[in-house]
Amino acid sequence: MIVIKFGGTSVMDAERMRRAIDIVAARREQSPVVVVSALAGVTNELVEATRLSAGGDFEAAQERVDAIRERHESIGHELIGQKSDFLESFQAQLRKHTGQISDILRAIALVEDTSLRARDKIIAIGEKLSSVLFSYAMRTRTLVSVHVDSENVIVTDERFGEATPLMEPTREAAAKILIPEIERSRIPVMGGFFGRSREGGTTTLGRGGSDLSAAIVGAAIGAEEIQIWTDVDGMMTSDPRLIPEAKVIELISYVEAAELAWFGAKVLHPKTIAPAVERGIAIRVLNSHNPASRGTLITEKGTERRGPRAIALKRGITVVHVTSNQMLGAHGFLARIFEVFARNEVAVDLVTTSEISVSVTIDRTERLEPIREELAAFSRVEIERDRAIIAMVGRDVISDRSIGARAIEALDQVPISMLSIGSSGLNLSIVVPEQDAERAIREIHRRVFEAAMEVA
Repeated sequence: MIVIKFGGTSVMDAERMRRAIDIVAARREQSPVVVVSALAGVTNELVEATRLSAGGDFEAAQERVDAIRERHESIGHELIGQKSDFLESFQAQLRKHTGQISDILRAIALVEDTSLRARDKIIAIGEKLSSVLFSYAMRTRTLVSVHVDSENVIVTDERFGEATPLMEPTREAAAKILIPEIERSRIPVMGGFFGRSREGGTTTLGRGGSDLSAAIVGAAIGAEEIQIWTDVDGMMTSDPRLIPEAKVIELISYVEAAELAWFGAKVLHPKTIAPAVERGIAIRVLNSHNPASRGTLITEKGTERRGPRAIALKRGITVVHVTSNQMLGAHGFLARIFEVFARNEVAVDLVTTSEISVSVTIDRTERLEPIREELAAFSRVEIERDRAIIAMVGRDVISDRSIGARAIEALDQVPISMLSIGSSGLNLSIVVPEQDAERAIREIHRRVFEAAMEVA
Protein backbone atom coordinates (compact mmCIF):
# COMPACT_ATOMS: atom_id res chain seq x y z
CA MET A 1 0.00 0.00 0.00
CA ILE A 2 1.10 3.55 -0.73
CA VAL A 3 -0.36 7.00 -0.10
CA ILE A 4 -0.32 9.49 -2.99
CA LYS A 5 -0.86 13.13 -2.03
CA PHE A 6 -1.43 15.93 -4.56
CA GLY A 7 -1.04 19.59 -3.64
CA GLY A 8 -3.33 22.33 -4.86
CA THR A 9 -1.12 23.29 -7.81
CA SER A 10 -1.16 19.67 -8.98
CA VAL A 11 -4.97 19.68 -9.30
CA MET A 12 -5.69 23.34 -10.03
CA ASP A 13 -7.29 22.78 -13.44
CA ALA A 14 -8.51 20.00 -15.75
CA GLU A 15 -5.18 19.41 -17.47
CA ARG A 16 -3.22 19.08 -14.24
CA MET A 17 -5.88 16.87 -12.73
CA ARG A 18 -5.60 14.59 -15.78
CA ARG A 19 -1.85 14.31 -15.18
CA ALA A 20 -2.48 13.49 -11.52
CA ILE A 21 -4.95 10.77 -12.48
CA ASP A 22 -2.35 9.34 -14.91
CA ILE A 23 0.07 9.14 -11.97
CA VAL A 24 -2.48 7.21 -9.90
CA ALA A 25 -3.28 4.90 -12.83
CA ALA A 26 0.41 4.03 -13.21
CA ARG A 27 0.48 2.97 -9.54
CA ARG A 28 -2.85 1.16 -9.26
CA GLU A 29 -1.08 -2.17 -8.59
CA GLN A 30 0.49 -0.69 -5.44
CA SER A 31 -2.90 -0.32 -3.70
CA PRO A 32 -2.89 3.47 -3.43
CA VAL A 33 -4.87 5.80 -1.21
CA VAL A 34 -5.12 9.29 -2.71
CA VAL A 35 -5.13 12.49 -0.63
CA VAL A 36 -6.02 15.68 -2.50
CA SER A 37 -5.65 19.32 -1.45
CA ALA A 38 -8.19 21.96 -2.36
CA LEU A 39 -7.74 23.43 -5.84
CA ALA A 40 -5.05 26.13 -5.75
CA GLY A 41 -6.49 29.36 -4.37
CA VAL A 42 -9.76 27.90 -3.06
CA THR A 43 -8.76 27.88 0.61
CA ASN A 44 -7.77 31.55 0.41
CA GLU A 45 -11.12 32.36 -1.22
CA LEU A 46 -13.01 30.56 1.53
CA VAL A 47 -11.04 32.39 4.20
CA GLU A 48 -11.90 35.69 2.50
CA ALA A 49 -15.58 34.72 2.19
CA THR A 50 -15.61 33.99 5.92
CA ARG A 51 -14.07 37.40 6.63
CA LEU A 52 -16.64 39.16 4.45
CA SER A 53 -19.53 37.40 6.17
CA ALA A 54 -18.15 38.23 9.60
CA GLY A 55 -18.20 41.85 8.43
CA GLY A 56 -21.86 41.54 7.51
CA ASP A 57 -21.38 41.37 3.73
CA PHE A 58 -22.99 38.02 2.92
CA GLU A 59 -23.64 38.94 -0.72
CA ALA A 60 -19.93 39.51 -1.43
CA ALA A 61 -19.11 36.26 0.36
CA GLN A 62 -21.72 34.38 -1.67
CA GLU A 63 -20.19 35.69 -4.91
CA ARG A 64 -16.95 33.96 -3.97
CA VAL A 65 -18.77 30.72 -3.17
CA ASP A 66 -20.56 30.91 -6.54
CA ALA A 67 -17.20 31.37 -8.30
CA ILE A 68 -15.79 28.33 -6.47
CA ARG A 69 -18.80 26.22 -7.47
CA GLU A 70 -18.54 27.35 -11.11
CA ARG A 71 -14.82 26.56 -11.20
CA HIS A 72 -15.37 23.00 -9.97
CA GLU A 73 -18.36 22.59 -12.26
CA SER A 74 -16.33 23.71 -15.28
CA ILE A 75 -13.51 21.29 -14.51
CA GLY A 76 -16.09 18.56 -13.89
CA HIS A 77 -17.69 19.12 -17.30
CA GLU A 78 -14.31 18.85 -18.98
CA LEU A 79 -13.12 15.76 -17.10
CA ILE A 80 -16.33 13.82 -16.52
CA GLY A 81 -18.12 14.74 -19.74
CA GLN A 82 -21.49 16.34 -20.41
CA LYS A 83 -23.26 13.06 -21.08
CA SER A 84 -21.58 10.90 -18.48
CA ASP A 85 -23.79 9.11 -15.97
CA PHE A 86 -21.44 10.41 -13.30
CA LEU A 87 -22.00 14.10 -14.09
CA GLU A 88 -25.41 14.47 -12.46
CA SER A 89 -24.22 12.71 -9.30
CA PHE A 90 -21.12 14.91 -9.14
CA GLN A 91 -23.20 18.07 -9.58
CA ALA A 92 -25.53 17.00 -6.77
CA GLN A 93 -22.53 16.59 -4.46
CA LEU A 94 -21.18 19.96 -5.57
CA ARG A 95 -24.49 21.70 -4.82
CA LYS A 96 -24.75 19.98 -1.44
CA HIS A 97 -21.30 21.04 -0.25
CA THR A 98 -21.39 24.62 -1.57
CA GLY A 99 -24.89 24.92 -0.07
CA GLN A 100 -23.41 24.02 3.31
CA ILE A 101 -20.83 26.78 2.91
CA SER A 102 -23.57 29.30 2.10
CA ASP A 103 -25.65 28.27 5.11
CA ILE A 104 -22.74 28.73 7.50
CA LEU A 105 -21.73 32.05 5.94
CA ARG A 106 -25.32 33.32 6.22
CA ALA A 107 -25.34 32.47 9.93
CA ILE A 108 -21.98 34.20 10.41
CA ALA A 109 -23.26 37.32 8.64
CA LEU A 110 -26.29 37.50 10.98
CA VAL A 111 -24.12 37.70 14.10
CA GLU A 112 -21.20 39.42 12.34
CA ASP A 113 -18.77 37.14 14.11
CA THR A 114 -17.15 33.79 13.49
CA SER A 115 -15.60 31.07 15.59
CA LEU A 116 -12.61 28.91 14.73
CA ARG A 117 -14.99 25.96 14.72
CA ALA A 118 -17.19 27.54 12.01
CA ARG A 119 -14.13 28.64 10.03
CA ASP A 120 -12.73 25.09 10.09
CA LYS A 121 -16.04 23.71 8.83
CA ILE A 122 -16.03 26.10 5.87
CA ILE A 123 -12.40 25.61 4.91
CA ALA A 124 -12.64 21.80 5.11
CA ILE A 125 -15.36 21.81 2.47
CA GLY A 126 -12.84 23.15 -0.05
CA GLU A 127 -10.89 19.90 0.37
CA LYS A 128 -14.10 17.87 0.05
CA LEU A 129 -14.93 19.57 -3.26
CA SER A 130 -11.59 18.74 -4.86
CA SER A 131 -11.56 15.15 -3.60
CA VAL A 132 -15.12 14.51 -4.80
CA LEU A 133 -14.21 15.95 -8.21
CA PHE A 134 -11.03 13.86 -8.38
CA SER A 135 -12.89 10.68 -7.45
CA TYR A 136 -15.57 11.14 -10.12
CA ALA A 137 -12.95 12.04 -12.75
CA MET A 138 -11.05 8.84 -11.92
CA ARG A 139 -14.16 6.74 -12.52
CA THR A 140 -14.42 7.98 -16.09
CA ARG A 141 -10.95 6.47 -16.62
CA THR A 142 -12.21 3.07 -15.41
CA LEU A 143 -10.29 3.47 -12.17
CA VAL A 144 -12.46 2.05 -9.41
CA SER A 145 -12.37 4.87 -6.88
CA VAL A 146 -14.45 5.64 -3.81
CA HIS A 147 -14.67 8.99 -2.08
CA VAL A 148 -13.96 8.74 1.65
CA ASP A 149 -14.76 11.67 3.93
CA SER A 150 -11.61 12.46 5.94
CA GLU A 151 -13.81 13.31 8.94
CA ASN A 152 -14.66 9.61 9.17
CA VAL A 153 -11.00 8.57 9.33
CA ILE A 154 -8.78 11.24 10.90
CA VAL A 155 -9.58 11.76 14.59
CA THR A 156 -8.17 14.84 16.32
CA ASP A 157 -8.33 16.86 19.49
CA GLU A 158 -10.57 19.95 19.80
CA ARG A 159 -7.96 22.57 18.91
CA PHE A 160 -9.75 24.17 15.98
CA GLY A 161 -7.46 25.76 13.42
CA GLU A 162 -4.46 23.62 14.31
CA ALA A 163 -5.69 20.29 15.58
CA THR A 164 -3.45 17.41 16.67
CA PRO A 165 -4.21 13.94 15.30
CA LEU A 166 -5.04 11.14 17.72
CA MET A 167 -3.36 8.17 16.11
CA GLU A 168 -4.92 5.22 17.93
CA PRO A 169 -8.58 6.05 17.10
CA THR A 170 -7.42 7.07 13.61
CA ARG A 171 -5.85 3.64 13.08
CA GLU A 172 -9.07 2.00 14.25
CA ALA A 173 -11.12 4.11 11.82
CA ALA A 174 -8.72 3.38 8.95
CA ALA A 175 -8.97 -0.36 9.65
CA LYS A 176 -12.76 -0.17 9.41
CA ILE A 177 -13.08 2.21 6.46
CA LEU A 178 -9.95 2.32 4.29
CA ILE A 179 -8.53 -1.20 4.52
CA PRO A 180 -11.76 -2.94 3.36
CA GLU A 181 -11.93 -0.64 0.30
CA ILE A 182 -8.29 -1.39 -0.55
CA GLU A 183 -8.91 -5.13 -0.14
CA ARG A 184 -11.76 -4.80 -2.66
CA SER A 185 -9.26 -3.23 -5.11
CA ARG A 186 -10.88 0.18 -4.83
CA ILE A 187 -8.87 3.40 -4.63
CA PRO A 188 -9.97 5.63 -1.71
CA VAL A 189 -9.81 9.37 -2.44
CA MET A 190 -9.74 11.75 0.53
CA GLY A 191 -9.46 15.47 1.09
CA GLY A 192 -6.40 16.58 3.02
CA PHE A 193 -6.00 19.05 5.83
CA PHE A 194 -8.98 18.15 8.04
CA GLY A 195 -10.55 15.59 10.33
CA ARG A 196 -13.08 15.39 13.15
CA SER A 197 -12.72 15.69 16.90
CA ARG A 198 -14.02 13.00 19.21
CA GLU A 199 -16.78 15.45 20.14
CA GLY A 200 -17.87 15.62 16.49
CA GLY A 201 -16.55 18.99 15.32
CA THR A 202 -14.80 19.41 11.96
CA THR A 203 -11.16 20.37 12.60
CA THR A 204 -8.30 21.50 10.40
CA LEU A 205 -4.62 20.64 10.85
CA GLY A 206 -3.22 24.08 10.04
CA ARG A 207 -2.28 25.57 6.68
CA GLY A 208 -0.26 23.11 4.65
CA GLY A 209 -1.73 20.25 6.67
CA SER A 210 -2.59 18.14 3.61
CA ASP A 211 0.95 16.76 3.82
CA LEU A 212 0.29 15.85 7.42
CA SER A 213 -3.00 14.21 6.41
CA ALA A 214 -1.12 11.99 3.98
CA ALA A 215 1.39 11.01 6.66
CA ILE A 216 -1.38 10.30 9.17
CA VAL A 217 -3.18 8.06 6.67
CA GLY A 218 0.09 6.35 5.71
CA ALA A 219 0.90 5.60 9.34
CA ALA A 220 -2.67 4.46 10.04
CA ILE A 221 -2.71 1.87 7.24
CA GLY A 222 0.95 0.85 7.52
CA ALA A 223 1.85 2.11 4.03
CA GLU A 224 5.16 1.20 2.43
CA GLU A 225 5.66 4.71 1.11
CA ILE A 226 4.08 8.17 1.23
CA GLN A 227 4.39 10.11 -2.02
CA ILE A 228 4.07 13.90 -1.87
CA TRP A 229 3.44 15.18 -5.42
CA THR A 230 4.07 18.90 -5.78
CA ASP A 231 5.33 21.35 -8.42
CA VAL A 232 9.11 20.97 -7.93
CA ASP A 233 11.45 18.03 -8.60
CA GLY A 234 12.00 17.30 -4.90
CA MET A 235 13.77 18.81 -1.93
CA MET A 236 16.59 21.00 -3.16
CA THR A 237 19.78 22.55 -1.85
CA SER A 238 17.80 25.81 -1.64
CA ASP A 239 14.67 27.49 -2.98
CA PRO A 240 15.11 27.52 -6.78
CA ARG A 241 13.09 30.72 -6.99
CA LEU A 242 15.89 32.41 -5.09
CA ILE A 243 18.79 30.32 -6.36
CA PRO A 244 18.36 28.90 -9.87
CA GLU A 245 21.56 26.87 -9.41
CA ALA A 246 19.97 24.81 -6.60
CA LYS A 247 20.12 21.03 -7.11
CA VAL A 248 17.77 18.19 -6.18
CA ILE A 249 18.72 16.14 -3.13
CA GLU A 250 18.04 12.50 -4.03
CA LEU A 251 18.35 10.99 -0.53
CA ILE A 252 17.98 12.66 2.86
CA SER A 253 17.24 11.59 6.43
CA TYR A 254 14.05 12.24 8.40
CA VAL A 255 15.79 14.62 10.80
CA GLU A 256 17.43 16.64 8.03
CA ALA A 257 14.16 16.94 6.10
CA ALA A 258 12.20 17.90 9.21
CA GLU A 259 14.74 20.57 10.09
CA LEU A 260 14.61 22.03 6.58
CA ALA A 261 10.80 21.99 6.61
CA TRP A 262 10.69 23.80 9.94
CA PHE A 263 13.15 26.44 8.80
CA GLY A 264 11.37 27.42 5.63
CA ALA A 265 11.66 24.73 2.95
CA LYS A 266 8.20 24.91 1.31
CA VAL A 267 8.10 21.41 -0.18
CA LEU A 268 6.95 19.72 3.04
CA HIS A 269 4.76 20.78 5.92
CA PRO A 270 6.93 20.93 9.09
CA LYS A 271 4.75 18.39 10.95
CA THR A 272 4.63 15.86 8.12
CA ILE A 273 7.60 13.79 9.20
CA ALA A 274 6.37 12.76 12.67
CA PRO A 275 3.78 10.05 11.81
CA ALA A 276 6.13 8.57 9.19
CA VAL A 277 9.06 8.47 11.64
CA GLU A 278 6.91 6.67 14.18
CA ARG A 279 6.18 3.86 11.72
CA GLY A 280 9.44 3.95 9.74
CA ILE A 281 7.67 4.85 6.48
CA ALA A 282 9.67 6.33 3.61
CA ILE A 283 8.49 9.62 2.12
CA ARG A 284 9.13 10.46 -1.52
CA VAL A 285 8.77 14.03 -2.84
CA LEU A 286 7.94 14.12 -6.57
CA ASN A 287 6.95 16.58 -9.30
CA SER A 288 3.49 16.10 -10.82
CA HIS A 289 4.56 18.31 -13.77
CA ASN A 290 7.64 16.13 -14.35
CA PRO A 291 6.74 12.55 -13.34
CA ALA A 292 9.98 11.21 -14.82
CA SER A 293 12.02 13.01 -12.16
CA ARG A 294 13.42 10.70 -9.46
CA GLY A 295 12.52 13.19 -6.75
CA THR A 296 13.76 13.03 -3.16
CA LEU A 297 13.57 9.95 -0.96
CA ILE A 298 13.36 10.62 2.79
CA THR A 299 14.27 7.71 5.07
CA GLU A 300 15.32 7.23 8.66
CA LYS A 301 19.03 6.91 7.85
CA GLY A 302 19.27 8.98 4.69
CA THR A 303 22.88 9.07 3.55
CA GLU A 304 26.03 8.66 5.63
CA ARG A 305 27.52 11.69 3.97
CA ARG A 306 28.50 14.45 6.38
CA GLY A 307 28.35 18.18 5.84
CA PRO A 308 25.65 20.58 4.65
CA ARG A 309 22.86 19.20 2.48
CA ALA A 310 20.69 22.29 1.98
CA ILE A 311 20.10 25.85 3.09
CA ALA A 312 16.67 27.26 3.92
CA LEU A 313 15.26 30.70 4.60
CA LYS A 314 12.56 31.45 7.18
CA ARG A 315 11.14 34.97 7.02
CA GLY A 316 8.97 36.94 9.42
CA ILE A 317 11.16 36.33 12.46
CA THR A 318 11.26 38.41 15.63
CA VAL A 319 14.21 38.26 18.04
CA VAL A 320 13.60 38.75 21.77
CA HIS A 321 16.70 39.61 23.83
CA VAL A 322 16.32 39.17 27.61
CA THR A 323 19.05 40.54 29.91
CA SER A 324 19.28 40.45 33.72
CA ASN A 325 22.05 40.34 36.35
CA GLN A 326 19.78 37.97 38.28
CA MET A 327 20.92 35.22 35.90
CA LEU A 328 24.44 35.19 37.40
CA GLY A 329 24.78 31.94 39.33
CA ALA A 330 21.01 31.62 39.69
CA HIS A 331 19.00 28.46 39.08
CA GLY A 332 15.52 28.40 37.55
CA PHE A 333 15.93 31.69 35.69
CA LEU A 334 15.78 30.11 32.22
CA ALA A 335 12.70 28.14 33.25
CA ARG A 336 11.07 31.39 34.32
CA ILE A 337 11.73 32.92 30.89
CA PHE A 338 10.39 29.97 28.94
CA GLU A 339 7.32 29.70 31.15
CA VAL A 340 6.33 33.14 29.83
CA PHE A 341 6.40 31.87 26.24
CA ALA A 342 4.61 28.67 27.24
CA ARG A 343 1.77 30.55 28.96
CA ASN A 344 1.29 32.61 25.81
CA GLU A 345 1.42 29.46 23.60
CA VAL A 346 4.26 30.82 21.47
CA ALA A 347 6.93 28.38 20.25
CA VAL A 348 10.60 29.35 20.24
CA ASP A 349 12.80 28.48 17.25
CA LEU A 350 16.35 29.37 18.25
CA VAL A 351 17.97 30.03 21.63
CA THR A 352 21.37 31.49 22.53
CA THR A 353 22.55 32.22 26.09
CA SER A 354 25.36 33.97 27.91
CA GLU A 355 26.01 34.63 31.63
CA ILE A 356 23.41 37.40 31.87
CA SER A 357 21.33 37.22 28.68
CA VAL A 358 19.10 34.96 26.62
CA SER A 359 18.07 35.58 23.01
CA VAL A 360 15.25 33.68 21.31
CA THR A 361 13.48 33.83 17.95
CA ILE A 362 9.74 33.51 17.40
CA ASP A 363 7.60 33.60 14.24
CA ARG A 364 4.26 34.44 15.86
CA THR A 365 3.87 37.96 17.20
CA GLU A 366 0.19 38.26 18.16
CA ARG A 367 1.18 37.66 21.82
CA LEU A 368 4.41 39.63 21.68
CA GLU A 369 3.24 42.56 23.83
CA PRO A 370 1.99 40.38 26.74
CA ILE A 371 5.25 38.42 26.53
CA ARG A 372 7.30 41.61 26.63
CA GLU A 373 5.36 42.92 29.63
CA GLU A 374 5.80 39.69 31.60
CA LEU A 375 9.52 39.49 30.84
CA ALA A 376 10.02 43.18 31.64
CA ALA A 377 8.84 42.52 35.20
CA PHE A 378 12.16 40.81 35.99
CA SER A 379 14.57 41.69 33.14
CA ARG A 380 15.46 44.15 30.40
CA VAL A 381 13.84 43.28 27.08
CA GLU A 382 14.87 44.30 23.56
CA ILE A 383 12.88 43.39 20.45
CA GLU A 384 14.28 43.09 16.92
CA ARG A 385 11.60 42.79 14.26
CA ASP A 386 11.75 42.02 10.53
CA ARG A 387 14.44 39.36 10.80
CA ALA A 388 15.02 36.11 8.89
CA ILE A 389 16.71 32.83 9.76
CA ILE A 390 19.17 31.31 7.30
CA ALA A 391 19.49 27.64 8.27
CA MET A 392 22.20 25.41 6.84
CA VAL A 393 21.24 21.81 7.53
CA GLY A 394 23.12 18.52 7.30
CA ARG A 395 24.62 15.64 9.24
CA ASP A 396 27.50 17.16 11.24
CA VAL A 397 26.97 20.30 9.20
CA ILE A 398 30.36 21.88 9.96
CA SER A 399 32.41 18.68 10.01
CA ASP A 400 34.72 20.60 7.68
CA ARG A 401 35.66 23.62 9.80
CA SER A 402 36.15 25.75 6.73
CA ILE A 403 32.39 25.55 5.98
CA GLY A 404 31.42 27.68 8.97
CA ALA A 405 34.14 30.17 8.11
CA ARG A 406 32.94 30.43 4.51
CA ALA A 407 29.34 30.97 5.65
CA ILE A 408 30.35 33.79 7.98
CA GLU A 409 32.65 35.36 5.38
CA ALA A 410 29.71 35.42 2.97
CA LEU A 411 27.96 37.78 5.41
CA ASP A 412 30.80 40.27 5.55
CA GLN A 413 28.47 43.24 4.94
CA VAL A 414 25.37 41.83 6.68
CA PRO A 415 24.64 42.47 10.39
CA ILE A 416 24.06 39.25 12.37
CA SER A 417 21.56 39.24 15.25
CA MET A 418 22.11 35.65 16.37
CA LEU A 419 24.17 32.60 15.44
CA SER A 420 23.31 29.14 16.72
CA ILE A 421 24.50 25.57 16.21
CA GLY A 422 23.01 22.67 18.15
CA SER A 423 25.06 20.02 19.91
CA SER A 424 23.86 17.50 17.31
CA GLY A 425 25.58 19.54 14.61
CA LEU A 426 22.47 19.29 12.46
CA ASN A 427 21.77 22.97 11.90
CA LEU A 428 23.84 26.13 11.67
CA SER A 429 21.37 29.02 11.92
CA ILE A 430 22.13 32.68 11.36
CA VAL A 431 19.62 35.49 12.02
CA VAL A 432 19.93 38.52 9.72
CA PRO A 433 17.75 41.50 8.75
CA GLU A 434 15.01 40.33 6.41
CA GLN A 435 15.95 42.99 3.85
CA ASP A 436 19.41 41.37 3.54
CA ALA A 437 18.27 37.74 3.65
CA GLU A 438 18.00 36.94 -0.07
CA ARG A 439 21.39 38.44 -0.86
CA ALA A 440 22.89 36.60 2.11
CA ILE A 441 21.49 33.16 1.26
CA ARG A 442 22.60 33.47 -2.37
CA GLU A 443 26.14 34.28 -1.28
CA ILE A 444 26.29 31.43 1.25
CA HIS A 445 24.94 28.98 -1.34
CA ARG A 446 27.53 30.15 -3.86
CA ARG A 447 30.47 29.78 -1.46
CA VAL A 448 29.42 26.58 0.30
CA PHE A 449 27.31 24.56 -2.15
CA GLU A 450 28.45 25.64 -5.61
CA ALA A 451 32.12 26.43 -5.23
CA ALA A 452 33.21 24.04 -2.50
CA MET A 453 31.01 20.95 -2.57
CA GLU A 454 29.80 18.22 -4.86
CA VAL A 455 26.00 18.21 -4.45
CA ALA A 456 24.41 14.80 -4.09
